Amino acid sequence: MPEHKMITIDGIRVRADEASRYRARTAPPAGGQASPLTAAHADPRTQEKEPPADPDAFDPGEHTVLQVIAHLAEADEQETARILDAEAGAKDPRKGLVERRDEFLAEARQRAAGGPGGGA
Repeated sequence: MPEHKMITIDGIRVRADEASRYRARTAPPAGGQASPLTAAHADPRTQEKEPPADPDAFDPGEHTVLQVIAHLAEADEQETARILDAEAGAKDPRKGLVERRDEFLAEARQRAAGGPGGGA
């Protein structure tokens, strides 16, 4: 069996006689950017984390269900929707909040209209 001399290019072991082919395949296009290393690098959504719009905004993930409900009892419709969207998009959304979305939004609309708002 023939022995092949190996060289390392960017941390990858490559046979010496294949080095030019490897470089040509992995080199970035002229004036361009190198190809992505993994699927995570290829998808820019995985790299961009949206900073919170307001760092002082109420975060339902940092509060108990009862604290979130108390906050929703005083929130306007837009804030209620934001809180419920954040809860629905959480890793482990709490069923007691997510299933009552329509009820919480209706109460917020009633408060905005000046009607009698029900408690949660």
